Amino acid sequence: MNRILIITAGVLLLAGCGQTVPQQAEADSPADSAAISQPSVTDSIESSQSVSDIQTMGRVVATRYADVKFEAALPVSRVMVHNGDHVKQGQLLAQLDAYRQENAIEQIQREMEQARLKMKEVIVDQGYDPEQMGSVPANVLHIAEVKSGYQLAQSKLASARHELTTTRVPAPFDGVVANVTARAGQLSQVGEVVCRIISNQQMNVEFPVMETDLQHYGKGTRILISPVAHADKVYEATVVEINPIVSEQGTIDVRAAISSADGLFDGMHVTVMTINEE
Repeated sequence: MNRILIITAGVLLLAGCGQTVPQQAEADSPADSAAISQPSVTDSIESSQSVSDIQTMGRVVATRYADVKFEAALPVSRVMVHNGDHVKQGQLLAQLDAYRQENAIEQIQREMEQARLKMKEVIVDQGYDPEQMGSVPANVLHIAEVKSGYQLAQSKLASARHELTTTRVPAPFDGVVANVTARAGQLSQVGEVVCRIISNQQMNVEFPVMETDLQHYGKGTRILISPVAHADKVYEATVVEINPIVSEQGTIDVRAAISSADGLFDGMHVTVMTINEE
């Protein structure tokens, strides 16, 4: 009887152990999967590094921008850009009414043709062949240009062409368009801003650092920034400047250059994170 009880108890004990192991494995499997698939800021840094607990808020600042302005007081014919457009250097941003300038160039070109004929007559009077300008002495050619009015017409044409360029507003460099104020049909004013061009290839992040945390932000230190508007995006930056003044609040202003600022806007607020080097 005792032997039967002992055998039965052993069977029950083995059965209980056999059920415990599969239940534990099933419980661990989903947790491990979730931990692997969950995205993290550390995905943007090397495996030997990690994001520290030291964080602060900063602001993106464009280091290169230009307020493009009108150079003439004329009616605005067209405005070719809108806020947020990407433009290339030399691309036309706005066009003023250029009828007067274009007409002036045509008239001066006709004057030059007449002056050229008179210049040839002067050269003939000096005993030279106007069809062979290379053989005409420089002093004779100069006299012919002055007497005929050809030299004056050349100066007038250069001035008229320069004035024509003031009716066109090109982009000074590659960048993004912002603050467009010009409108077609309005009368422009000299020095009036058409828009702002911001280079998104040269952007910094400025942020305050507590005096006690300054040791973590030496020049050349790599940091990570994440826009408040897009917390899932992470950018890398390098500390390039530390202002050697402590504010009344006990903070020091630090500036870092962003390696690639695509998608960032001037003035955008970001979270600044330091990296632990392991």
